[in-house]
Amino acid sequence: MKAPAAWTSLGFRGNAPSAVEMKAAEEDGRAMPDVALPAESARDIHRGHLFRKYLLLILSLVMAVLLASGAISLYFSYQENKAALASLQQVKAVGAASRIEQYIQQLTEQLSFASVPLFDEADLEARRIEFLRLLRQVPEVTDVAQLDGSGLERVAVSRLGMDSVGSGKDRSSEAPFQHARAGSPWFGPVYFHKDTEPYMTVAIRSEGDKSAVTVADLNLKFIWDVISRISTDDAGKAYVVDRNGLLVADPDIGLVLRKTSLASLPHVRAAAAAKAPGPQAMVTHDLQGAQVLVSVAPIEPLGWNVFVERPMAEVYAKLNASILRTGLLLLAGLMVSAVAAWVLARNMVRPIRTLAAGARRIGEGELDAQIVVKTGDELEALADQFNRMSAQLRESYGELERKVEQRTAELTASLEFQTAAAEVLRVLSHTPSDLQPALQAIAERSVLRCRADASKIWLQEGDHFRAVTGYPVKGGSGPGRDDALPMSARSVVGRAFVEGRTVHVEDVAQLVDWRPPASRKAPKRNDVHTVLAVPMVREGASIGIIAVLRKEVQPFSDAEVRLVETFADQAVIAIQNARLFREIENKGRELEVANRHKSEFLANMSHELRTPLNAIIGFSEVLTERMFGEVNDKQMEYLQDIHSSGQHLLTLINDVLDLSKIEAGRMELDLSCIDLGLLMDDALTLVRERAQRDGVLISLEIGDGLTEWVADARKVKQVVVNLLSNAVKFTPAGGSVRLRARRLDAAGQSVAEVSVADTGVGIAPEDQALVFDEFRQAGSDALRRAEGTGLGLALAKRFVELHGGTIRVESRPGEGATFSFLLPMQVPEAVI
Repeated sequence: MKAPAAWTSLGFRGNAPSAVEMKAAEEDGRAMPDVALPAESARDIHRGHLFRKYLLLILSLVMAVLLASGAISLYFSYQENKAALASLQQVKAVGAASRIEQYIQQLTEQLSFASVPLFDEADLEARRIEFLRLLRQVPEVTDVAQLDGSGLERVAVSRLGMDSVGSGKDRSSEAPFQHARAGSPWFGPVYFHKDTEPYMTVAIRSEGDKSAVTVADLNLKFIWDVISRISTDDAGKAYVVDRNGLLVADPDIGLVLRKTSLASLPHVRAAAAAKAPGPQAMVTHDLQGAQVLVSVAPIEPLGWNVFVERPMAEVYAKLNASILRTGLLLLAGLMVSAVAAWVLARNMVRPIRTLAAGARRIGEGELDAQIVVKTGDELEALADQFNRMSAQLRESYGELERKVEQRTAELTASLEFQTAAAEVLRVLSHTPSDLQPALQAIAERSVLRCRADASKIWLQEGDHFRAVTGYPVKGGSGPGRDDALPMSARSVVGRAFVEGRTVHVEDVAQLVDWRPPASRKAPKRNDVHTVLAVPMVREGASIGIIAVLRKEVQPFSDAEVRLVETFADQAVIAIQNARLFREIENKGRELEVANRHKSEFLANMSHELRTPLNAIIGFSEVLTERMFGEVNDKQMEYLQDIHSSGQHLLTLINDVLDLSKIEAGRMELDLSCIDLGLLMDDALTLVRERAQRDGVLISLEIGDGLTEWVADARKVKQVVVNLLSNAVKFTPAGGSVRLRARRLDAAGQSVAEVSVADTGVGIAPEDQALVFDEFRQAGSDALRRAEGTGLGLALAKRFVELHGGTIRVESRPGEGATFSFLLPMQVPEAVI
């Protein structure tokens, strides 16, 4: 039996499924075969792979055993050789350390004998003769001196210098005198006399802490003789290191004379840090970086260490014989294991090849092929399993094709429904304010995607429904737009609306209480149809119905019902959007009318108030100038109050009128070429009198390049005057106000920076964002009660922005405030 054509329709490659496809089939509950090799292709590229694998496996196991045995033998041989060499080196190191200790002990004993108190300690000559005898008997002593209990030098004898008797030199601060203790010699650090040979200082105190101290300098050259007598191999050597890691003795005298420090070597650090004797030997590196085997022995009185080292190459050289024996054993074992592995692998592979050939035939579609293996073990059970799987395949192929077709149809329908919903959303986004196109699109997609005959959408109007659209449109074979239905639960549409749920009727003719609408003729008996009615619900209440019908009895699927319910939700969104757009348009018109009325009121109020105000101001000026006779001081004070109040009220009216023009978009710039310096001076003149009256010092700084500037002179002047007036008003007596203008050139653009700085009360950070609002005054209650309406800074900000500039404030409470604005040299065309 060949595999059916379903393999190709299911997307499998060739005739046999891949591993991924078989896993997918298992997840669906299908039985799939294992893919094997055919007998006809037994001579393909895979032939012999299993045989070679078994052969190599057996050979590898034998080789691993032999290698492990050889490696263990080599390891223990290496450890034994290393231990023997280490033991020998340790004996040599301990012997050298012992000889050095004995020699040091002899020197200290002879030095102690020479420092024994005489019968007459005042006889310094006798002490000098005793020291000379010491120098003749002990060649290593080059200098010897005796210090009294206070550290003064009494006698000094030297091989290299002049002798001295009773010099009285104060040596109490020197280390030998400070550290010498009775009964315990003190050994100083190693030093080099004139950079030639190493020396060491020894100090012995006679008795008590206040007794005389004998100090001697020892030449350590004798230690070289001890080290040179230690016999090692050609590459090995012995050397001595002091407590600071300094090389004291070495076969290479040059290293000692160069004051070589070995403190950085690991074995030297380990020996210096060890409080007790460590291991006999350790593997480390020497100064040249070569790997060496090192043994160490301490020289207890001095705190030094004797090291004996041997290159590891000598240790490894002794393993050559063991390596040769291991290699011969390995070669013999390989020859024996190769023959045994060849025979064993041949017997194991033969039934497996039979299984592979049968599995390949099954994979190529020969589902009737039987695999015969008679081994009585797991391979025979595997062959039986292949035979059962081929039988299951024949049964599963048909079921598999049906499932794939069913899933393909479901995916296609789902894609169509998603496309329909996306199309409706696209219509909603293009016509948010027009409800009809969205509802028409919903009605059309409901028919096309659900494969229905017609659809209709009703919206609630009072106590009945009105059909607003449908598909096909009126004039075709479908429902029209002018139908009206009573709100009754006896109809399918009415039931869906009243109950607020989807109503799906497979055959309306079978309903007991169904009656056709009065506006329609009763259908014939064979004119039954299926109806799906979905309510449009907003905030828990039904506002309309979408009805989809079929002329034949054919129920709608669950996916089609969900699609129409989605359309109902989208219709609610469209209705809500249209309602919101209408409300926004109505509000906009109302705001426009209110704004126009406000502007008209402000304009009329300004004109109505200006006439009497001008008369009041004029009469107050005439009376002040005494044109109608003399006035007393009290009357003059009242007249001045009338005049200033009228001017203030007139300014307020002008500010309100300017602000209303700006908000209405009717404020225009009267541009001309102006001299900003002259304009600043004129503005300063207007506020100078008040500044002098309030005791405020006012100053002006004008930079270069401001003589030709395109701007509205009146508005710029008003901005500067407003800022100056504000600064003077909030600056106490004795303060100052500075007006500054300068030109800034950056990025190919020129701007004028105008700043007004005062030393007034300042503005709190939280109030700085409010100072440019209309009818607002930031600051404390006392400041808010100051004269002003709160329009000056708001107008200044609007006028600066009309020129395409910006304005800002910088202030700290109690430190004053600085208002700055930038004015472009040319007003941008977008602003004009």
